[in-house]
This record gives sequence, structure tokens and C-alpha cells, in this order.
Amino acid sequence: MLVYLWTAVDGARPTQHGNIGISDDDGRARGAAEHCLRNGQARMAVVEAAQTVMAAHSLSLSYLPTGAGWWAALGPVGEVQWAEFAGPRNHSRASGFQPDLVH
Repeated sequence: MLVYLWTAVDGARPTQHGNIGISDDDGRARGAAEHCLRNGQARMAVVEAAQTVMAAHSLSLSYLPTGAGWWAALGPVGEVQWAEFAGPRNHSRASGFQPDLVH
């Protein structure tokens, strides 16, 4: 099963979460992240596709990110700009999109 993990970051480091969530629909995940950007709760957001997997040691369900997803940040006139990325989980290489986190 494919799910979409979203994180709306309120600080300059991705470990400072403003809001996080999960959805079975990429549009709803991006919409939730976008809401956090538009209302000032976040400066950037990441939505990443993940697969549900079962952990062998505990037989509990977990999520394994696929490395594909989207970055988002507010543009110069307040519009949300999305950039798709794919590949290894190095989000800083998201299709050349580098959100400006330091103002």
C-alpha cells in the first residue's frame, strides 16, 4: 500500500517539525502541507511517498519512504511553489529546487 507522509517545517532545520501527517492521497497530503505554509505555520514542506512494510523483529506495520515526492515553499508573492523529486532520500537535490530557508 502506498501512502504519503507530509511534514511542514517551521524552522531552518528539517528536524524542527511544525506539523506532520499521513494520507492515502497525494493531493490531500499536499493540501494539508500547503495549508501550513499559507497560514504561516511553516516555511517549507515535504511530501514523500512511502510503502507500508512489516517490521520483522516486531511484526508491526511501518512506513518505508520511496525517495519520491515534492518540496514546497512560498514564492516571492506568497504563492506555494512545488518541485518534484525522485531518487535517494537526499532531499537537498530536489530537482534543483533549493528553498530559501534563511531570510
